[in-house]
Amino acid sequence: MIRGGVRGGALSAPQAYALGHRLRAVREEQGLTRGQAADAADLFPTWISQIEGGEIHDLETMRAYARTLGARITGTRAARLRRP
Repeated sequence: MIRGGVRGGALSAPQAYALGHRLRAVREEQGLTRGQAADAADLFPTWISQIEGGEIHDLETMRAYARTLGARITGTRAARLRRP
């Protein structure tokens, strides 16, 4: 669980960092490389790196990537990641 409010679809830096690292763990558990995940998500591999590193704070981008991995981000005030 990532604690803290989510306003206007933007995550705070600590939230983005924590969620990005959780998404990386899900990807790695599935045995996917960043390149494979990027192909599945129709994103550049550098974007996957930025998402997983917490550099992208847009909640909808995180949700789209999570869906690609078969995971789901839930919650309106706090973002939570549900693994597949």
